[in-house]
Amino acid sequence: MPSIHSTSPAHSCARASNQGGARSTLNALAALAVAAMLAACTGVLPRQAEPGETRAAKPASKLDASASPRELSIFSINDFHGHIQPKSPTPLMPRLPDAQTGELKPQAAGGIAYLASAMSKLRSGREHSVFVAAGDLIGASPLYSALLKDEPSLAALGELDLVASALGNHELDAGLMELKRKANGECPALGCAWPEYKGPGFPYLAANMLDAQTGKPVLGTHIIKEVAGFKVAFVGAVTRDTPMVVIPKSIVGLRFADEADTLNALLPQLRAEGAQILVAVMHEGASFNGAANDPSYECPGLQGRGVDIARRLDPAYAIIISGHTHQAYTCKINGRLLVQAGSYGGWVTESRLTLDASGKVLDAQSVNHPVLQSVYTPNPAFVALVQRAAALTAAVRNKPVADLKQGAQRSVQAPFGDSTLGNLIADSQLAYAKKRGPADLALMNTGGIRADLTVEPGRPATMSDLFAIQPFANELVVMTVSGAQLRELLQRQLPKGDGPPRLLQVSSSLRYQYRIGADGVAQLGAVSLGGLPLDDQRKYRLVVNNFMAEGGDGQSVLRQGTERVSVGVDIDAMIELLTENPDAVMHIAPGRIRRE
Repeated sequence: MPSIHSTSPAHSCARASNQGGARSTLNALAALAVAAMLAACTGVLPRQAEPGETRAAKPASKLDASASPRELSIFSINDFHGHIQPKSPTPLMPRLPDAQTGELKPQAAGGIAYLASAMSKLRSGREHSVFVAAGDLIGASPLYSALLKDEPSLAALGELDLVASALGNHELDAGLMELKRKANGECPALGCAWPEYKGPGFPYLAANMLDAQTGKPVLGTHIIKEVAGFKVAFVGAVTRDTPMVVIPKSIVGLRFADEADTLNALLPQLRAEGAQILVAVMHEGASFNGAANDPSYECPGLQGRGVDIARRLDPAYAIIISGHTHQAYTCKINGRLLVQAGSYGGWVTESRLTLDASGKVLDAQSVNHPVLQSVYTPNPAFVALVQRAAALTAAVRNKPVADLKQGAQRSVQAPFGDSTLGNLIADSQLAYAKKRGPADLALMNTGGIRADLTVEPGRPATMSDLFAIQPFANELVVMTVSGAQLRELLQRQLPKGDGPPRLLQVSSSLRYQYRIGADGVAQLGAVSLGGLPLDDQRKYRLVVNNFMAEGGDGQSVLRQGTERVSVGVDIDAMIELLTENPDAVMHIAPGRIRRE
C-alpha cells in the first residue's frame, strides 16, 4: 500500500495568534460552554504519527513509467482559523459576479460543510490529487471552535483527507505543548472539549522552527507521499517572523530560521529519501491587490516576503503553496507557481502539474475556486458536526450584549487611516482603563481585529459577534511612556513602500496627520493628545493589549514602557462599553488619522 513517511521530531498542532492567555471572560465563557455540552460525539480519527512511524495513505495509482504526460493536482487551503460555521459570522464574503445578473457583489463563502462538498466535487474529476494546507488552520477562531479548543476544526479537516499542513504562527497561540496535545489527540484528565476527540490525523510541518539549544527541528520537516507513480515531498515552513506575531511566553525555547535557506538545505536529504517532486508549503506569503485568478500569472504589483522567498528558493521545488497574508492569488515567480487561497475556507486553490515520466514539470497551472454557499450543497455529515458544535457552545455564543443602531467596519477609506471598528475598540479600551485608574490614550493593532461588527435589524449584538472581532482574550496593559516615545512609535508604524497601510488604531483622545514625502518616505505631522499638542517631555498613560506591550507587530518601543498595570481583558472592555453606552457606535467616524 502507498504510504506517507514523516521525518524529524514529533508532530504537533495548537493555536497561535498575536495574543493569548487565560482571562476572566474567556474562562467564564469556557465554563458555560462545558456546562452546555451534550452527549454527542464525533467520529474516531487516527492518532497523529510519531517521528519515524509510517502511516497508511490513500492508495495512489501506479502508472507505467513510459506513460507520459501525467497530471498531479494539488488542492490547498490556508488560514482557515476554525471557521467551521456557515454564518454568524459568515467566513468570507468575496466580491464576485452574481450567477444570475452578473453584478459584482459580496457573496457568502466558506463553512466546513460547504468546503467538504466543494472538495468532493473538485477532486472527483482528478485521478491523482492530494490536499494540503499552509497553516493557521486554528487559532483566532469563532466561538463555535474556540470554546471547544479548536478540536472540532481539527477533527473536521482530518476527515477531509488533509495530508499535512505547514505550521502557522496561530497554531502556537497556546504554546507548543498544547499544540502537541491536540496534534496527538490527547485529552486532559477531565476529557477533551470535543467528545471523543482523537486528533486531526495529519501532521504539522515546520522545518525552520528549531529548538533554541540543539538547533534541531521541533516538528516534522516533511512528508513523502506516493501519488501518480511519483514520490512527492511536501516540505513545511512557518513564517520566520513568528516572534513578531506571537506572545513571547508561547514560544520560549524556540528559534525560527529563514524559510528559503532551511528548505534549500533539506535538498540532499529529500533526494536521498527518493523524493522526485518537491512541493514547498509555507506559512508566509505576498500582498496582492489584483484578482484571485490571474490567467497570465504575471500578478503585477505582487510584493512581500513571499516573493523574496520564491526568488531565493531552489528551482528544485516545483511549486510554492503559501499562506499568512489572507490573500487569494495565482502567480508565477521566475516561471514557478506561487499560490494562496485567501482565508477562512472561502477559497480552494487547485494547482495542476503536468509531468513527464522522469518527474520534470512540463506545465503548471493554478486556479482559485470560490467555495460559494450558493453553488454547493452542504455535506450532511459536516452539517451535523457544526450543529453539534453549535449546541455545545450555544449558551455562550447567543448571550445578548446590546441593541446597536449601526455596525462598524475594519476597512479604512482614504484619506483617513482609522476605521470605525478600530476607533470603537480603542475607545472601549480607554474607557475601561480610565474606570480603573489614570489613562490618556489607547492604541490597537489592526492584526488583532478579525471581523467586522455586523448589526442585523431586530437582533442584539451577541457574545459571538464580539468574540469574532477580538478572539484572543488579551490582557489590557496600562503603561507610562514619554511624549517622545509615543512620537517615535507613531513614526515607526507609518506605511513603508507601496504596501497597504496598517496603522495602529487610536482612541478619540489622539489625533495626528502624516504625509508621504517626495522620496516616498512617510513623515509624521502634527500630533495632538487631549486637544493639546503632543509634549515630548510629558509622561502619558497608554493602554495597549499585552501582545503589543511585549513588542508584538514590531512595536519594540513599547517594551520601554514603565509602571505597567494589567486592568482586565479586551473583550470585557468592549462588552462594558456597549452595555453601558450602546450609542458609542454613533461616535466613531473616521478622521482621527489623516494623510495630508
